[in-house]
Amino acid sequence: MINDGPMQRPHSREDVWDAFVDELDRLGQVGRAADAVIPNDLHPEAPAGKRFGDLTPQDIDALTRIGFNLGRRGDIVKDIWRSTRQQLKAKAREDRRPPKI
Repeated sequence: MINDGPMQRPHSREDVWDAFVDELDRLGQVGRAADAVIPNDLHPEAPAGKRFGDLTPQDIDALTRIGFNLGRRGDIVKDIWRSTRQQLKAKAREDRRPPKI
């Protein structure tokens, strides 16, 4: 098969990071940041393929370091993760409550 279109250059890790944070922000605005998935091509040390809501503190620390190493604000990921964890815990508590009659 011959591709007549222009070749796309591979995305840089910085581009992948920026797109991931943008998606995380968009999903966070509608209360669904937990559903974001860590991109496979972000970094070899990233918890690739994992849902954001399933990340451990160690995973978040790794993402924070990756962000800083890419010259980006890695702490924003940690802030969104903390907020997401609080939302997940609040929802779990609400789900355990008996329904109001």
